[in-house]
Amino acid sequence: MGKKKNEEKVFEIKWKTDLPYKWAKGKLTVKFFEELKKNKKILGSKCPKCGKVHMPPRGVCAECLVQMTVDDMVELPPKGTLEGFTVVNYPFTDPNTGGMRPFPYGYAIFKLDGANTYMMHFVNETDPSKYKIGQRVEAVFKEKREGNLGDIPYFKLIEEK
Repeated sequence: MGKKKNEEKVFEIKWKTDLPYKWAKGKLTVKFFEELKKNKKILGSKCPKCGKVHMPPRGVCAECLVQMTVDDMVELPPKGTLEGFTVVNYPFTDPNTGGMRPFPYGYAIFKLDGANTYMMHFVNETDPSKYKIGQRVEAVFKEKREGNLGDIPYFKLIEEK
């Protein structure tokens, strides 16, 4: 069998590259991870001018551009409301482990109670029919925490009465 006349030839280049980079965590992020590790507390940053609570914490309010400090951090509950979701059905390299992330897995965007901004994180549900916008989610903490976002491996869907 020969090629069809209009069949395009695929051109592909493969290479492996190393792109090391460094960034400063900043005082708010350091405090966020310290409290997560030591006390299972989730902190956001509350703008001293407009009162908007950012989660994850930010050094500058997105609304008024006022700088925020560690003193502006507030504790948020580990529960929130689902705003959007997807179930991922393809593999990728997990940057935290260097290994392949098991799939399928749930990934969602939600607001923690008391926060004005959204956060995204893994969810332990892989059946899309079980997700409902407005549904409640709750953080699940690792028993042995290390002071990074992996201390909350996922959020779970919950039913509140």
